Amino acid sequence: MASVKVLLYTSKVLKNGEHPIMLRLIKDRKIKYVSLDQSCNAELWDSNEQRPTKKHPHKVELNIKISKIISDANKIILDFENNDQHYSVEDIAKALSKKSVGKLTFFKFTDELVQRHKNVDKIGTADAFQNTKRTVSRFTNGKDITFKEVDYIFLTRLEDDLLKRKVAENSIAVYMRTIRSIYNKAIAEGHAREAEYPFKTYKLTKLNTKTKKRALTKDQVKKISDHKLELGSKLWMARSIFLFSYYCRGINFIDMAQLKWGNIRDGRLHYTRAKTGHQFNIALLSPALEILDYYRKNQDGSGFIFPILGAYHDTEQKVKNRVKKIMKEVNSNLRTVASKVEIDFNVTTYVARHSYATVLKRQNVSTSQISEALGHSSEKITQVYLDSFENTVLDEADKFLL
Repeated sequence: MASVKVLLYTSKVLKNGEHPIMLRLIKDRKIKYVSLDQSCNAELWDSNEQRPTKKHPHKVELNIKISKIISDANKIILDFENNDQHYSVEDIAKALSKKSVGKLTFFKFTDELVQRHKNVDKIGTADAFQNTKRTVSRFTNGKDITFKEVDYIFLTRLEDDLLKRKVAENSIAVYMRTIRSIYNKAIAEGHAREAEYPFKTYKLTKLNTKTKKRALTKDQVKKISDHKLELGSKLWMARSIFLFSYYCRGINFIDMAQLKWGNIRDGRLHYTRAKTGHQFNIALLSPALEILDYYRKNQDGSGFIFPILGAYHDTEQKVKNRVKKIMKEVNSNLRTVASKVEIDFNVTTYVARHSYATVLKRQNVSTSQISEALGHSSEKITQVYLDSFENTVLDEADKFLL
């Protein structure tokens, strides 16, 4: 029976200074090497385990590909053996070549990724893959494509099509990054060739990913706050969510939805941001406390502060669906409130976060204390600035909002 082993072929040095990773097949004392289209530095390769070391930046992807090609080779050998077929190392290599690439198309592989992420409750990532597939499908008129077809020309034409449909460059960049992620995973699992990787030539950096400013002035926020609304009405509740976010350092809607009364302790808000895992400890300003007083007196027994989620929403998918639905309603009501005070602006829950940062910036608060969220190339940079400060400093800065 044939033997199968992956090793670093140190006898050969590639142009990048690395050695190729090869699959070695042995049968009847004959040896055949099959390239994995991957390479590695000797110092990043464990010669005992014949695997990349823990320090290798692409350890996970390489291990997946190595395990898959070994599994595929062993299955091929087993098929030959079970059928009593005479075979050689050349036959194994030929069968492996047919099996290793093109097994799944772009859409089928994306569907597989969607299901994998749903199985582990990574609904947001699953949705990102699904939305990108839908966008590509619209461009191809529903026709599935191979990974080989997803080349530089295909990506540039897809980009042109999205621009013609007035899709924002920020959104286009998201789609392209997701396609890149899908392609990288396909390479790791043997469904695409690294040699045909289109993102070596197609660059995302040419897309303008800077978001337009979406912030209200302090006076505009006051107009919204002072406008008379029926206590407990849908408009009042939408405004209360907006203002609570504004007075609590721009807390995101998803985080507000999941707040429970246990998050309020000693006049402070304690919570962990879902997106980043960062823990917040915020002094509650008087307008925020007034909002909490209303909801405390009108609790529904679920334990949640705001009437967004309930006990029924006990899975990530249910939470996501509910939050999406209520956010849409709240944003619609916020636009109504804004129009009543003659603010010609698309006011949404996220505008509260931008307004928080911008108002403090305009009050001459140091950029080292609070950065203008929309002035950065990404929200992550803004959060880095906020994370570097102690609560006492930020609590004092927050008072400029009053």
